[in-house]
Amino acid sequence: MQRKLTAQLAIQSGLEVVSFEHFDCLVFERGQTLKMFSPRLSRMLGGSTQKRRVEGDLIVVFEEDLERLRPPSKRFKFGGLVTFMPTANFPSTITGSEIIEGEVDRNFFRKIRDLLNALPDSKSEWMSKFGEDFFSRAPTDRCIDTVKYLRSRE
Repeated sequence: MQRKLTAQLAIQSGLEVVSFEHFDCLVFERGQTLKMFSPRLSRMLGGSTQKRRVEGDLIVVFEEDLERLRPPSKRFKFGGLVTFMPTANFPSTITGSEIIEGEVDRNFFRKIRDLLNALPDSKSEWMSKFGEDFFSRAPTDRCIDTVKYLRSRE
């Protein structure tokens, strides 16, 4: 179901998809830092069983850390995580996330893009912004730090 949703959103948005072993991501920016969104469906609170919205995780990895699974697979191992952030931390992403006639509002993609664009592009920028010890912190602590940073910019 997650891969089907990602493909559907990729068609709507024109974004590239990167496949990992257990999930797919929409790529919002490629460079030294790969900035992605891994979507999933969620039932809307108080809505009928058919009312769904898109939520997910913002995921950042370094391009150099991507490692393909054994050929002929076109998927990658998931490793080298810089940070991840559930979109539930950003209330602005809720607006426009409802799936209506198979699509989400275009502003939803803009909001995700704005959040990801606010993050550093290189390892040195990450350390400069979040401290020299950023990559030695636990993934949850890196998540907390980046969520605080992005929420301060919203």
